[in-house]
Amino acid sequence: IREAQRTTPSIVYIPCIDVWWKTAGVALKTTSTLLENIPAFAPVLLLAPSNVLYMNLQDETQELFMEDYGEVFDIRLPTQEERRNFFEDLILNQAANLPAAKKKAAWQALELLPVALPPEPQKLTQAEMQRIEKKEEESLHELRIFLRDVNHRLATDRRFQAFTKPVDLDEVPDYSIVIKQPMDFSTILSKIDLHQYITAGDLLKDIDLICSNALEY
Repeated sequence: IREAQRTTPSIVYIPCIDVWWKTAGVALKTTSTLLENIPAFAPVLLLAPSNVLYMNLQDETQELFMEDYGEVFDIRLPTQEERRNFFEDLILNQAANLPAAKKKAAWQALELLPVALPPEPQKLTQAEMQRIEKKEEESLHELRIFLRDVNHRLATDRRFQAFTKPVDLDEVPDYSIVIKQPMDFSTILSKIDLHQYITAGDLLKDIDLICSNALEY
């Protein structure tokens, strides 16, 4: 109610106020004081329909509306004649008549048009191209820093010491026969420095390759 007074003009709507008043608690009914304190000149409309007559409302509810000031409106049920007059034009005239004929052009088959070609790619200016390339290079630079850190953590882990450098073929001469694509952490570091990794997923493929080579051999 206070919000309605702050944001005038406004409407305070209480549907079925007769039922609302019976079910409302004591604390909620104290809002009637706030309603009574709204100045008569304030642009706030209190709209509270009821399914019972004004005289049958509780006294506290009746006090919210002054019948002598024209604040009570009695909406009676329409008579059979009033209902007939209301629906006669709708049913006998509007609904019974055929709909207006559509224009002849609307009934004709639409012309089959060829599929439109896809729009040409937007042409970027030299400055836009340079800005995109610079941003992409910055992203790839951050990626390489991240991949170097990941590779360093793996290479310095004692559990993976056997994979820090290529397999010595003098010690394992048949390794190149069994493994067609060897991989190790030093090779991964070289590929990082040569900018051969575009995504982190590319490095993960080589990590998986180290694992699969070890299992296969």
